[in-house]
Amino acid sequence: MAKDTLYLLHPHFEKDGAERFCPDCAMMEGYLATYPALREILDIVRVDYARPRAALVDRLGAAHQNAPTLILAEASGDAGSHGEIQSANGLSFLTDARPIARYLAAKHGLAAPL
Repeated sequence: MAKDTLYLLHPHFEKDGAERFCPDCAMMEGYLATYPALREILDIVRVDYARPRAALVDRLGAAHQNAPTLILAEASGDAGSHGEIQSANGLSFLTDARPIARYLAAKHGLAAPL
């Protein structure tokens, strides 16, 4: 069975001469730590901060390189209660930590963010 794929930035990267991290990706790392079973349910791909982010461009196109991004295993023809679902290249996806966590919570019976 195909899995949803979660794209996250590597935890540490350099920007403007300083070491940085992505707050939304850190939130997703915390969600994965809180619900470790998600690591088995999802394919997790870490990408570099620098663009283009080939792994995302290959699947969604150059306009959709945000991280975190969750690409759904099955295209969603109807966003339903998840109005944040977008589509590109025949794939359905969510970006940003809170919409992703809300989707995963609803799908897998987990706690959702405020």
